[in-house]
Amino acid sequence: MTSIITELNPELMQWFNGQHLQHKKHEAMQLLTVSEDAWPHQAMISVGELVAISPTVLRLALWSGTQTSQNMERTGKATLVAIVDHQLLTIRLALRALPPLPGSVHPRDRYEGEIRSIRVDHAPYADITSGITFQLKDEPGTLKRWEETIAELRL
Repeated sequence: MTSIITELNPELMQWFNGQHLQHKKHEAMQLLTVSEDAWPHQAMISVGELVAISPTVLRLALWSGTQTSQNMERTGKATLVAIVDHQLLTIRLALRALPPLPGSVHPRDRYEGEIRSIRVDHAPYADITSGITFQLKDEPGTLKRWEETIAELRL
């Protein structure tokens, strides 16, 4: 079953709130953009690199100078794909670059994305049990960096 919504509901706000990262540490999402030669470009993003500012706005922090950042700068668009609560979410974002933060602990390319639509897919006969997952190599260091990155995204 598929439905289209235009903003994050309370459950999704809780998922993207930048809190309780310890419980979400294995979840990875896909961030899709379009390259200069019009091919799809896929990048991975973690819960420590994005935060919901409101039901209609997400902020993202990407490593500086990546192909993904270049694509987002050029097109002003990206699609975030995530598995949350047994649902496949496809979130279309209209993006604008945020200015660099002077004295940032973890300098990143920062973006604010206005949610244009969220496609929610789930099957009545089966649960989606996972998307892309990973194991952190330096869990304490990564979780600390994520918390600091989320704090800077809120500024």
